[in-house]
Amino acid sequence: MYDVALYGHLTLDRIFNDFKKDCTIGSIGNVWKQLISLDPKLKIYIEPTDIGEAMILVNQRNNERSSVANLSLLHKDPVVKKSNWSHIMYINELNNIDYIKDIDDGIVSADICRGKKIKDVSILKNIDFLFLSDEDEFMKPIELCKMLRKGLILHHPLGSTYYDSKGNKQEFETKFVDNVNVLGCGDMLAAGFINFYLKSKNISSALKNAHQSVYNILENQRQGLNGNS
Repeated sequence: MYDVALYGHLTLDRIFNDFKKDCTIGSIGNVWKQLISLDPKLKIYIEPTDIGEAMILVNQRNNERSSVANLSLLHKDPVVKKSNWSHIMYINELNNIDYIKDIDDGIVSADICRGKKIKDVSILKNIDFLFLSDEDEFMKPIELCKMLRKGLILHHPLGSTYYDSKGNKQEFETKFVDNVNVLGCGDMLAAGFINFYLKSKNISSALKNAHQSVYNILENQRQGLNGNS
């Protein structure tokens, strides 16, 4: 039995921050890195179903980023393993989402990236938590949350709003950090929520701690860039 199983996209990211170039692993890689940073003892199952590439431009001065990508150069159907938590990355861009129906244990979460629409929104009834950036909203949150088993985490630069499956909502605020690279923050927030919810079973506590963990990373980055660390 695994603590966390990660399915979906694994990408090779070519990042341009002004004229500085870097190459790193994204998508599942971002979530895995944050999970093991928060708790190295977590037993994590990694099962990419789609492998692709992305070219990403970061505007650090305005905390912006944009990308072009081919997220599914290679594809395979996954081997599903028993886990306390299964997280599926970028369900709107996956070739196959039918296997989500076969996950019959633990908590199931997913996220959505900018791009295509979900092929079959009925799949949401098999998902407990959905992570969505306010930049990528594709329907009204108050309607979307009612399609999920537990709720929607709609995140933005200053925090997030949690909508439960009945339409009730809670606001969570975080401090804004300027002049930093915000690439992967949504993935880090998801990883933080997964880690803290597994430990506390409390949505409010898990979201507050997840936001704090992302803030700490960005603040450390800012201080390092400014020569203060």
